[in-house]
Amino acid sequence: MRSGWWALAVALVLAACDGGGGTVPEADADACSDGVDNDADGLVDCDDPRCQLYDFCRVDAPEDGGPPPTPDAGPRPDGGPVGPGCSEPLDVVFVIDVSTSMNDEVDSIRRGIDSIWAAAQALTTNTQLGLVVFVDDAVAVNDCAPFATVDALQSELMRWQEFTSTNEQPGGGASSNTDCPENSLDALHLAATSCPWRPGATRVLIHVTDDTFEERPAVLSEDPIFGGGGIMVQRTYAETVSALVSQEIRVGAFAAPGAGEPCGAGSSPNVGRGFHEPYMGMDAIPVATGARAWSIRDVRAGTLDMATAINELLEDEYCTLF
Repeated sequence: MRSGWWALAVALVLAACDGGGGTVPEADADACSDGVDNDADGLVDCDDPRCQLYDFCRVDAPEDGGPPPTPDAGPRPDGGPVGPGCSEPLDVVFVIDVSTSMNDEVDSIRRGIDSIWAAAQALTTNTQLGLVVFVDDAVAVNDCAPFATVDALQSELMRWQEFTSTNEQPGGGASSNTDCPENSLDALHLAATSCPWRPGATRVLIHVTDDTFEERPAVLSEDPIFGGGGIMVQRTYAETVSALVSQEIRVGAFAAPGAGEPCGAGSSPNVGRGFHEPYMGMDAIPVATGARAWSIRDVRAGTLDMATAINELLEDEYCTLF
């Protein structure tokens, strides 16, 4: 997104004017997008007039006359407000494991949704929220159409909270959930490819699970003695990450690191793969999509509030480049 020889020429001119007198000015494209006040003048990146010479900081750069988004250099260091003129829509989709161990987490999202909605509305009133649920299969609730009201989303979350007391699959059918892994990959891919992500929107996906996943051609909840039954995973890890990245969807994941908790079929040896650590040499999903992961164990211990964490993610990512 940077402007080649023009940016280099500007950097050389500004560097020459600095004269080496102490602090380093924000005088090149990297310094103007690193989230740091390099010259200690109280102005970070595109707020510094020196940086306005770069295309990605110029208010008049986009063809439609609108301001450019701030380069995504991670969380804003001062937690300050979004820069003036930002008017992107904000699309948020919750992708939630609704297996039997997840009642408290679904309840936490439901109780926190008023706060999450308020935080999103403080960034832009052009906000929409969607929902995908999964166990061994995945369902885009109402075809992932945006909820008309917060109450409607809370009611739907209440329905799925009650569902977690069963051992069934969201899509119905004869197969019950009889093993530890759940189908995060198909759920994430479904959200990436079927939800109505709007052009130009900041796109955020909140993924909540307490166990691991498997890739195609694994079969989940297959009869352990006679075989048969079960639900075949449709996607690989690489396919899922590719779908998320191609849609510029940032994934904030609540997941457990390390060994899994005991479930009816024992426990999974590593539930952090792909969320808190790389998977088969590939970046973890939150890293690949430029967002972050939280420990669901911190939520269960009462040391992390889900709504607060989500609100901070929305503020940090809104109107930043993917």
